[in-house]
Parts: sequence; structure tokens; C-alpha cells
Amino acid sequence: MKRMLSIYFTFIKMHIRQQMMYRMSFFAGVVGQAFSYGVQFLMIHILTSSFGTLAGWKPEEVLFMYAFSLLSYGLGASCFYNMSTRLSGKVRTGEFDVSMTKPLSPFVFEFFGGFNAGYVTHITLSVVVLVITIQKTSFQVSVGNIALLLFLLICSAMMQGAFLLISAVPSFFTVNQNPVLDFLLWDIKKFVDYPITIYGGVIQVVLSFLLPYAFLAFYPASWLLGKENLTILPDFVQYLAPVISILFFAVTLKLWHFGLSRYQSTGS
Repeated sequence: MKRMLSIYFTFIKMHIRQQMMYRMSFFAGVVGQAFSYGVQFLMIHILTSSFGTLAGWKPEEVLFMYAFSLLSYGLGASCFYNMSTRLSGKVRTGEFDVSMTKPLSPFVFEFFGGFNAGYVTHITLSVVVLVITIQKTSFQVSVGNIALLLFLLICSAMMQGAFLLISAVPSFFTVNQNPVLDFLLWDIKKFVDYPITIYGGVIQVVLSFLLPYAFLAFYPASWLLGKENLTILPDFVQYLAPVISILFFAVTLKLWHFGLSRYQSTGS
């Protein structure tokens, strides 16, 4: 394990050095993303403040939930975005064959080589907003609650990564461009930018168990803020967030490796 971590950090250093070769481009992207997400936070604050509360959530609580979601996405995508979005192209061109010849497993090699430092904006901005909103919500600052916050963030980041990975699995079966990624990440995911309590019961169930996006931020935030009796589902569902996240990630790994077992090189 120690050796594997050492190799991974070596890959991270290599990637950061590559990014720094084009510093102006990198920092321009950072500034652009900071402005874009800064506006998004501002719009959420303006919208929720105009209602006073949004389905039982105060403006600062909605910001807390969105910041939690963005932070977990930044953590998950920094590790899994590149390896997921580039898989289709690698399969189509035959470049993925390189991963099959390394002493590491193909998944580990792709994971090690897929680190993306560009998500530093997501992480930094969301941490700032979290710190600010924590002081204005019912979150009780203590060693135990901070540890719980970090644990739920890790679980949510794993689930964010799992959604990225699962969207890439079809690439093993078809060399055409995969539209599943946009559908999963951008279209459906927008439904959970706000508390799912603004939707009807059917959509709440769908976003909880059929497409479990609510476990990315809504249920963890509900747990951390002590929210109860908001959805049609029992309150204990929010405490399933770590279990659902870990199971979803484990199932996704199985699906990814199942796709790998069906992989046929374009050169064969």
C-alpha cells in the first residue's frame, strides 16, 4: 500500500508539472471557473433568499448543501474525470492497449494517470463557502462532527467518481461517442442542486433509489444539519448515505471490470 501511494503521488507531481508548463492557460481556467461558480453561489443565495425558506431549507443551508456537493465533486472528479472521459477516445484509437501491457492493473494505471489538478477551484471555493455557512447554520462544530463531515465528504466523493466511471463503461462495448456522460452528469444531476423536498414524492424516491443523486449531498447535508421530517421517506434514510455510496462505488468497479473483460482492441 505504501509503495502504491508513493507511485500515485509521483504521477500527481508529474501531472502538476505538465500543467505548469502552460501556466497562463491553467490560471485562466482557474479564474474562469471561480467566476462561474461564484456566480452560481450568488444566484442560489438570491433565489433562496427571495423565498425566505425553500421547502424547509434556509438560504445558508441550501448554500451549505451546494458547497458540500461541489467539494465532493471536485475531489471525486480530480481523480476520476480524466480516466472516464478519455476512455472512449483511447478505446477508439487503440491507445487503451498501453494500459493492458503495464505491470499495474489497467484500472490502477488509468487511475494513477488520470489526476486532474484543474479542480482546485471547485475545492477551494466550496471550502470557503462551507466554512462561512457552517457559522450560520445549525451545524455544531466539534471534533466528532468535523470528523463526520470529512467522512461523508469522502463517501460522497467516491459516489461522484462512481457516476463518472459508470458513464464510461459503455465505451468498452462501442467505439462511438458516449452520450451517457452528459445525460448522467449534467442533465439529471441538476435536479439535486436544490433540496429534493421541492419535488413530489415520486421524484424524491427516484432521486433516492433509482438514480441515487440525493445521496451526493442532500442526505449528508440533512444529517449534518439535523434536518428531519422533510421527505416522504423515513428520516433514517439519510443515515444510509455512507452505505449507499460505498456499495454504489463497489458495484461500479465490478461493472468497469466487467466491461474490461469484454474489451477487444481495435487493432485485433
